[in-house]
Amino acid sequence: MAPLRSWSLALPLGLCALLACGDDGGDGGTTAASATEGSASESASASASASAGSGSASAGETTGGGGSGGTDTGAPEGVIPPILGVPNVDDDDEDGKADWNQVPFASDNDLTTFALPAWYLEGLADGDKVELTLAGEVDQVRLWRGEDVLLGDAGGSTPTTATLSAADAAALELRVEWADFMRGATLTIRHLGSGGSELAVDEVELWSAPMLVNHHLQPAEYVWGVPVQSNGSMINEFKKVLGDRFISISSMDVWIQDELEWALATAPGKRLNIAVDSIRDRPLDAFVKGLKAPDIQPMTWGVKGTQTTEDKFGNLEVTPPHTAGGVAYPHGRIYYGKGATCGPNQILTDHLARQKVQRPIEVNTCWLCVGHVDEYISFVPDPSSPKGFKFLIADVDAAYELLDALPGNTAIPRYGDSHGYATIGELVGDNTLRALNQDIQADYIDPVREQLKAELDLDESDIVRIPGIFERIWGCSYKDNGVAALIPGMLNLVVVNVEDGPLRIFVSDPFMRPNGVDQASDPLIANFKAALPDEYEIHFVDDWYTYHVAIGEVHCGTNVMRTPTGAWWEDSRHLFTQP
Repeated sequence: MAPLRSWSLALPLGLCALLACGDDGGDGGTTAASATEGSASESASASASASAGSGSASAGETTGGGGSGGTDTGAPEGVIPPILGVPNVDDDDEDGKADWNQVPFASDNDLTTFALPAWYLEGLADGDKVELTLAGEVDQVRLWRGEDVLLGDAGGSTPTTATLSAADAAALELRVEWADFMRGATLTIRHLGSGGSELAVDEVELWSAPMLVNHHLQPAEYVWGVPVQSNGSMINEFKKVLGDRFISISSMDVWIQDELEWALATAPGKRLNIAVDSIRDRPLDAFVKGLKAPDIQPMTWGVKGTQTTEDKFGNLEVTPPHTAGGVAYPHGRIYYGKGATCGPNQILTDHLARQKVQRPIEVNTCWLCVGHVDEYISFVPDPSSPKGFKFLIADVDAAYELLDALPGNTAIPRYGDSHGYATIGELVGDNTLRALNQDIQADYIDPVREQLKAELDLDESDIVRIPGIFERIWGCSYKDNGVAALIPGMLNLVVVNVEDGPLRIFVSDPFMRPNGVDQASDPLIANFKAALPDEYEIHFVDDWYTYHVAIGEVHCGTNVMRTPTGAWWEDSRHLFTQP
């Protein structure tokens, strides 16, 4: 038997055992078919094209072939490197059909071109043959030869073996496409002599990109918000600071974070933006479906009509990159709220877990009326920190320590209007409220802080406790006796770290002050600024009447598209085999 030449993305043979081969691909999401509309989609499309690089040309990116400039994936000399790409789930010709369901066309930039390298062809003699065998998730990949499927999913059949003459092998140019995210296969290439003897065997891995959800350390490209009469001050601050990087959406549905989560699939020279559309299906659903454009694909995981509050995307966030337990997570880890009595739909969570690279963490949010992680947890970049970020978590004890030291007769009219506390003294003097919050701290916040401290290998210097007080929401429509922020949740914030620009965050103004008193005199603002890195340009915005009193804050009312960082095929191979 000829020696095996292979180069692995940390995944040897046995793909099925590791990637649950043979499933029906049902967690691949459903695509939206609406037409593109408005500047939001145009901006997103421009962003995608700018980041995709030369690989977005219609011919696709050449990987491992031709001897004239395939993608440098680090394969040793004399070994064929892996074939990498993004799933072909968008609609590059804008004909209303998913490109996977069509024969390749000129403007389809999501296929990866593969040809046998020059050194391989030099070893072929007249009369030799090359046998190609495809194994693994063969129903999730196709190898096109012209307009015909040579190997993989051909619709009614799935050919897995092809034999070529030496001349045909020399002229071979395949275009490889994938149906879904994080799908793997192996192409075995056998060099057969004229008598049929096996002279050499090469194995090439084929991988489609995982879907990666954005984290706060990635540079921000665009911010979306929904102007209505009551949030004009907040929207105007975003417009003033961000200019044309802020995009206004016309709707009466102001909760844009709940409807949309941006994610990315990348490969050498390729970028696919995924607008993950929640099964919430309120008026902003039409906006998300309208984002559909070349290299931008709205997709949904879940069944319409089965949504819970935890299916909204204030409950889907990502930690910054970190190393914990000796394992590096270069793209961070997804975290969402789930517990015995609450949680997002399993179709979505199974899909997220199958991506491997951002292994999800579940934290308890069942105690919250709305049940979202962004109500009491966040992360911000910190260039001066060894880890590069700070972990922010709400803290009841910090709030009472701060407020107990203030004059009790300080008027706080916003709280009088909305929460029934006209002064700081009335707020801190409510012993029933204090007891409730002490229980929240002990029963829910402290355990989650310790959980994430252990999961992320954090020490105390990495953690910032943000003062927070919660109140019971009687008649909460989502769960009995759930609570929500009484003090505006200042960690429900927006990180806008534009490349080559300042580190900016937009934070809910806590209004712990009398009317007519400026922000500089607000004790909660002073405390927040002192706790955050000096590099930040912090904008405290008025979200009170649109978001805060409706159990949300500034993060709930905005959405951010971000630039991909890192390369999963280089930095995350070790995670493919993690449980």
